[in-house]
Amino acid sequence: MKEFQLSDLTQKINNNKSKAEKTILESKSKDRVIRTRSRDSDEVEILDKLCMEKWKKSVKEGKIKYLSKREWYYDPS
Repeated sequence: MKEFQLSDLTQKINNNKSKAEKTILESKSKDRVIRTRSRDSDEVEILDKLCMEKWKKSVKEGKIKYLSKREWYYDPS
């Protein structure tokens, strides 16, 4: 069995790091990953609360303008 010094191994890793990262990025799919696992109930509840808080904050800051009962305008600036 061949023995390695830790410094040799570290140097070899550092020398090939950029090449390995480039290879990984090239082989990675360009398409968006589709979620296959359904969210559990706690996760759904937390995300709902976060979204509602963000909406209320946007209303307070005047970013959301209600045009009618079913129409509104969001000003992203």
